[in-house]
Amino acid sequence: MKRAFKVISMALSMILIVVLSACGGNGNSNSNTSDANTSTSNASSDTSANQPADTASTDNKSRDDASESKLKDFSLWTWLGSVESWGGKSYDEVLAYQELEKRSGVKVKYVHPTGDAVESFNLMMTSGEMTDAIWYRWNPERMKQYSDAGRIIDIYPLVKEHAPNLMALMESDASLKKQLVDPQGHMYYMPWITQDKFLGFGEGLVLREDWLNKAGSGVPKTNDELYNTLKAMKDKKVSGAKPFVGLTGYASQIYKLFYGFGVADDWFIDNGKVVYGPTSDRYKEALKWFNKLYKEGLLDKDYLTGEQDIYNKHIADGQAAGLIDNTDAEGTAAKMAADAGNPFQFVGIPYMQYNGKSVSLNSTAKRVAQPYGLAITSTAKDPAGIVAYLDYGFSDEGKTLFNWGIEGDTFEVKNGKKVYTDKIMKATDNVPGVEMTKYVNPWWITVTDADSAKALLDANGLKTRETWADVDTSMAFEPTLFMTPDESEVMSGASTDIATFKDSMRDGFITGAKNIDSEWDGYVKTLNGMGIENIQKVQQSAYDRFAATK
Repeated sequence: MKRAFKVISMALSMILIVVLSACGGNGNSNSNTSDANTSTSNASSDTSANQPADTASTDNKSRDDASESKLKDFSLWTWLGSVESWGGKSYDEVLAYQELEKRSGVKVKYVHPTGDAVESFNLMMTSGEMTDAIWYRWNPERMKQYSDAGRIIDIYPLVKEHAPNLMALMESDASLKKQLVDPQGHMYYMPWITQDKFLGFGEGLVLREDWLNKAGSGVPKTNDELYNTLKAMKDKKVSGAKPFVGLTGYASQIYKLFYGFGVADDWFIDNGKVVYGPTSDRYKEALKWFNKLYKEGLLDKDYLTGEQDIYNKHIADGQAAGLIDNTDAEGTAAKMAADAGNPFQFVGIPYMQYNGKSVSLNSTAKRVAQPYGLAITSTAKDPAGIVAYLDYGFSDEGKTLFNWGIEGDTFEVKNGKKVYTDKIMKATDNVPGVEMTKYVNPWWITVTDADSAKALLDANGLKTRETWADVDTSMAFEPTLFMTPDESEVMSGASTDIATFKDSMRDGFITGAKNIDSEWDGYVKTLNGMGIENIQKVQQSAYDRFAATK
């Protein structure tokens, strides 16, 4: 199990950081945060059910368009991401990109920032001295900002004419199209696509299997059952003479337990209505549950420190029952425990149930078009050629190349399924999840194949991920909503102040520093006075437009 989590962490942590930017609250996309350094890979997709209807003709058309173009080379800015994990200096050292150059005849000049990626990006966009294409996090606000400034172009007309593979995917998947094309019919980047739900759930709750067995209450399915399980662990002194600290981890991860009350720590959808969770009665009920855990020593008193070393120590020392986090963090914690002489297995716990079914209200899990992708700049000499070139990643051959590499070299087919060869799975220098990034990049301008992620997991690791993914996401807020200028102004007005106040009060209610019975009404009144009701109206309008779009 330790190896399973280690493999997951190295291979999927990039996807998780994005799909799981979920680590930061509810994952709503209406934040204009600059998080360039966090993404490149860690997310999602079994593409077999989502192929274009006539893949042979669309693949050929894509190649024909690319060959007819005069495009011979273009420049592309991107941070290194996974390439750094094995000491690489550029994407052109990766087998998939080398092979694509052979197949297309197009030379890509990769430009990688040597310092802070966000600072480098901002300087490039301010100066106007840009590469032809730019990999970045293109949320709606950023796309509008740089399209209005004349830095990036609307590529939708080019996609319709020169990207048949991507168009086929968009026409067959309404969510994909709605997340890429704004209500005015504009599209600003070639996306990284994750269509398989499995890839949206690389993080979740795990508990120590040995302590779960000692508790004797079975796998908890609801928040009340989880409380009873943790209480039984403490009562049976599973940690021996050491203090029992219950659940541990980052606050933003632990707050996923709000979902079991049918509420999020931000916006969510309830029967078509946009609801601000932190002012709802369900949220109040959840806060009382969290406070009960905190008071009874079932929630780590250090969970608000934000210090992973502290959480890991509590696990390694045999004090913590488990945690909610991505698989990288869980693998690290399990390894530290084993190294400290306290080996155990983590077991994946389903997301808590609300109204009889496991639910996740994390909007990032709804993403089909990840916000990371390539925008084409206004200074590019051949935008049509670049679009046609990039469309190859959405063809069957392109998806195979970026997810698996080259048959007979990095993958082979066994019993009708692709598997990585020993070149990756038995590499001596790196664990498989790192070694694979020398040859492939499933998190590029392509559709991530979930089977390529599953191929790196042992049976227990795969079961854990599948447990997390077996969840209903219908109440989660939409990850990509396009706002009008007036709506954007309302959203940006007080959002930061609201979040700061809400977070402070939430944590006070949980720890008992604030009295929820006497201070709740005043808390809600303050939030309403800060503009929550106006923001709700804006969010509802944007959501209604999204829902009505075909």
